[in-house]
Amino acid sequence: MSEERLPAEHTSDGGEGEIDERPQRRREWSGPLRSVGLPLIVVALIVGAVWYLQKDHGGGAKPASGTGVLALDASRNHTGQPPSAEKGRAAPDFRLNTLDGKSVRLSDLQGKTVLINFWATWCAPCREEMPEIVKAYNANHANGFEVVSVDEQEDPATVKKWVDAFQISFPVTLDTSGQVGQTFRAGTQFPTSLWLDPKGVVTDIHYGPMSEDFINQHLSGLGQ
Repeated sequence: MSEERLPAEHTSDGGEGEIDERPQRRREWSGPLRSVGLPLIVVALIVGAVWYLQKDHGGGAKPASGTGVLALDASRNHTGQPPSAEKGRAAPDFRLNTLDGKSVRLSDLQGKTVLINFWATWCAPCREEMPEIVKAYNANHANGFEVVSVDEQEDPATVKKWVDAFQISFPVTLDTSGQVGQTFRAGTQFPTSLWLDPKGVVTDIHYGPMSEDFINQHLSGLGQ
């Protein structure tokens, strides 16, 4: 009596061999792996694209010609150290266009006490402190107090409404690329304010709104 033989399993190429597990693997990929893997790939592509754009373009528009961070002339650096947005160091130099079409270069203001104030119209604490800055400027400008007001990456029409609302008389500059704010480490918390002595050296850095008393303390020796 001959031995009964069971049919042999066939491989995908028609030959005899082990059971082909690939259909099962394909089912697994079309199930949980696909539902998890594809979204992760999409997220990775989006993150990579954002990183690339920020790397190439600085996260904003390019500075207008002749504006942005500039090299500080050695004759205007009174510390003997490279310029830096740190207390005791010469402030980095920059030129920005103003809302009225002129320009301001920071190093040209040496000889005066200078407040550099970084802000944005959507910032509630900026709105809180702005009347105090305006009042201090109007009272002390004749005695050698200058304000360099720097709006961060907003369009002129939006900034103009803010200037009119607060009746700002000091120059309001537009950091359209964000390069200056980045150099001064502003933007992690608005407003950001740096005080400079008449030699252009940073004497104080303040994050958040400034009170009337705080501002007056920095102006106490002005004009003496």
